[in-house]
Amino acid sequence: MGRTMRSKEIPLKIEVFAQDDENDFILRDQREIVSVLRDIVQQRNRVALYYNDDSSMVLTLLLAADETGIWVDASANPVDNRNIERSHRIVFVSTHNMAKVQWVSTETTQGLYQNSAAFFLPLPRKLLRLQRRDYYRLLNTEPEVLKCMIRPYTGKKHVHHEVTVMDISIGGVALVCAEDSVELTPGSTYQDCAIELPDIGTIYTGIEVKNVFEVTTRNGEVKRRAGCVFVNPDREAVMMLQRYVAQAQRALASKRSAEE
Repeated sequence: MGRTMRSKEIPLKIEVFAQDDENDFILRDQREIVSVLRDIVQQRNRVALYYNDDSSMVLTLLLAADETGIWVDASANPVDNRNIERSHRIVFVSTHNMAKVQWVSTETTQGLYQNSAAFFLPLPRKLLRLQRRDYYRLLNTEPEVLKCMIRPYTGKKHVHHEVTVMDISIGGVALVCAEDSVELTPGSTYQDCAIELPDIGTIYTGIEVKNVFEVTTRNGEVKRRAGCVFVNPDREAVMMLQRYVAQAQRALASKRSAEE
């Protein structure tokens, strides 16, 4: 995969949205998706391909895109190619006109494109396109009431950090913290975390950090957005999360109805 381009503008890290179906930055129109992917092909923008549950990554290029699917340059390492083909979930991250582009594929077939090893994948049904200015929107929409209490040291429960919850679902949370707060790194696990859900109660569970993306605000402050999954939440925590998510969805639906 020597045919790559350097991009210092946008790091090719995975963006995590717990409820991406409600996301304003998701493209669903097939023609728009094909247009964006064809631009990436023509501009020869590098593409990060994540596999093995997002734990492994190779850099590659899109070779072609149309309404049927996309062709992606294969790795020079046959072991990588075998693992990619066996993966049930592939996440692609690239750039398009100074915006971050991300999509997920679940079907991967290894073959030949113009006599070179390549992967064919069906056209994604949705695609995330996040522009630089949208990072500020994300930071400015942080809820004021939801906080995650993280205790970074086992056996030192009196030492804790309060981190803002940007988004929450039954499966996990998206957290935002300042540069001088707790160090959130991919693969890190924190036990005994607590999140107070208004009018419902407090859940206690462990979290595992899956992905992290740094954002610099207009005033120069560096914040980290971390996508996390809950680690073995008990039945009570799951039920409370279900109630909170359902409550939040009803509130969102009511707000949209009032605006229409």
